[in-house]
Amino acid sequence: MLFGCVRFDTFRCSSGLSNFPGALANRFRLRGCSSLCLPSDNAKYSVIDLTLNSVVKVFCGSTKSSVLQPWQKRLPEQSSGSGFVIAKNRILTNAHVVADHKFLQVRKHGSPTKFKAKVEAVGHECDLAILVINNKKFWEDMKPLDLGDIPSLYETVYVAGYPKGGDNISITKGVVSRVELTKYDHSKAKIMTIQIDAAINPGNSGGPVVMGNTVVGVAFQGFSSLENTGYIIPTPVVKHFLVDGVSIGNDETVKFRKKERINYNHLVSMKKPAETTLLKVLREGKQHKFNINIKPVEPLIPVYLYDKLPSYYILAGFVFVPLTKPYMDCAPICDCVLENMPKKAGEQIVVISQVLEDDINVGYSSFEDLQVKKVNGVQVENLKHLFQLIEGCCTEDLRLDLEKENVIILKHKAAKKATSKILKCYGIPSARSKDLRSPRTVVT
Repeated sequence: MLFGCVRFDTFRCSSGLSNFPGALANRFRLRGCSSLCLPSDNAKYSVIDLTLNSVVKVFCGSTKSSVLQPWQKRLPEQSSGSGFVIAKNRILTNAHVVADHKFLQVRKHGSPTKFKAKVEAVGHECDLAILVINNKKFWEDMKPLDLGDIPSLYETVYVAGYPKGGDNISITKGVVSRVELTKYDHSKAKIMTIQIDAAINPGNSGGPVVMGNTVVGVAFQGFSSLENTGYIIPTPVVKHFLVDGVSIGNDETVKFRKKERINYNHLVSMKKPAETTLLKVLREGKQHKFNINIKPVEPLIPVYLYDKLPSYYILAGFVFVPLTKPYMDCAPICDCVLENMPKKAGEQIVVISQVLEDDINVGYSSFEDLQVKKVNGVQVENLKHLFQLIEGCCTEDLRLDLEKENVIILKHKAAKKATSKILKCYGIPSARSKDLRSPRTVVT
């Protein structure tokens, strides 16, 4: 589950101080006196010193599209998360904090003013986003945080952010318990994560995880069913640095830190699209070198749809959409096809999501959630191809072959005429999504 938060622990001692933030109190130690003393070597790098002028609260107004009614938007939502300042006057946060945004604002600690922000870059796969604010007043006294290395097991880290339940910054302490590849809830991709024994609750997503004087990760998700368990995005993912020249073991793992190993897919996930990578391969006792151009393979079934409108096409009341994981979550469709890979670029599975009832489609109302295999005998490659085949039909009858040997046969001209009436009846503004409204190409 995506979220983030931290809590203040309490600290009590004989000096009479109470309810002191544990994250700060743990940086103090008693030196034979009845009061708390701050070690001089840690003073400049205390968590509070680092975070108060760096960690911000992000306010997001978003509008998501309806999966089952792709021509309309859901009601606007208001949410908040955390972020922190990095070099070159930028703010780092989670992609899921700003996904499907329509309006963004950022507020710094101790200020009543919210500043308008824009998304400069977003990576939904790794759940990271960069925000920019074009207002000099905001950047007064703001200090960027430096990115450090991955902490070792059982090292202590501090998580800062703005969890729900309060309006001030909150800091909590945790211990690193595990480093491995884990599924990111936002993108469903398996990428390196760090598990800590501090809860990550709603609102703290995008906040920094600090050790010493540097950031070692970004808080991004946790599990409501598990107490004191949180996950952070490690700095190698944030920095996207290269780890070339690494030998891959027979168990598909590579060296990681001192005496640890991690699956080699971590190296692949660090590569950027269109990047050239040198591979050394051992074949029949001989070493070969290959310069491989890294190109991500789009899945046959997209696992997420963020920051863009869904595609659809309507004819005679039949609503055609590409099959996606969000759609499958709303429909009784087996998820066994999720692992299938496309046979060619741009391939999609096109299904009838619903049938808007009308005289022209009587008897076909049960043909929902079925894949469209062919249009007039031509194999359907994707939604745009289906749209072109139907729009370019030059025969009197239009035949759609569906899965499970189901067939739809319509009079083409009558179907086109009925579409306008159906759209008006159901209050639908257009028979197709914007991506299908370019000058059409007739397919024969």
